[in-house]
Amino acid sequence: MSTPYDSYDYPGYWKSRQYEDLAEKMALRKLLKRVPKGKIVDIGSGYGRLTRVYAPLFKRSLLIDPSEKLLQRAKIRLKKYQKITYKKGKVENLPVGEDQFDVALMIRVAHHLPRLEKAFQEAHRVLKPGGFFILEFANKIHLKSVLKALLTRRLGYLLSHVPENISTRQNVLFFNYHPTHIKSLLMTKGFKIIKTASVSNFRAKLFKKLLPFKPLLFLELCLQPILARFHFGPSIFILAQKS
Repeated sequence: MSTPYDSYDYPGYWKSRQYEDLAEKMALRKLLKRVPKGKIVDIGSGYGRLTRVYAPLFKRSLLIDPSEKLLQRAKIRLKKYQKITYKKGKVENLPVGEDQFDVALMIRVAHHLPRLEKAFQEAHRVLKPGGFFILEFANKIHLKSVLKALLTRRLGYLLSHVPENISTRQNVLFFNYHPTHIKSLLMTKGFKIIKTASVSNFRAKLFKKLLPFKPLLFLELCLQPILARFHFGPSIFILAQKS
């Protein structure tokens, strides 16, 4: 059975977003320094864009995605890695048992889900006691969004925890989430927040025009933890622990 993700060109999408790709990989590397390197599950792994970052560090890696086509791409792309397995499955019903993994990733997935309760519950279920959850979500109140809301006098927008459905691309949903809502939901599902990072902080065209690529990435690296306090960037990474 096909999924909406089968027809979307994810590798093509990232070819034109080198800055955002590297910004996310920098954030992930920093968070991975704080976790044990046993077994990791990548929930919604897609074609394995981030697998080369974490796979060399862990004893075993499992990639789960609802799209068989994307998993097949991942197998070809990652064929040199021996300690990776692949399973087709949905985030709301992961095809693995309880207490299996030291680390769970869910990056570039939350924005496809109108409700995150079940996804967080499943991540909690498959993690070992004390395991770590690395989550990324699209930030509803990033700088550009805040400025726009202030200019249009939509102050209620900044306070509302209702997810913002910003587009549908080829039947693929896309939701922005309020950081306070995400953190509250994680805690209600049995996680405690360890670390937060603001990511892709300078993806706006103006920043890219004003600054050369390498200085831009250096600023990104330095400011990810600082700007997290203000929910500055369009993408937020959270390191949470199963409690």
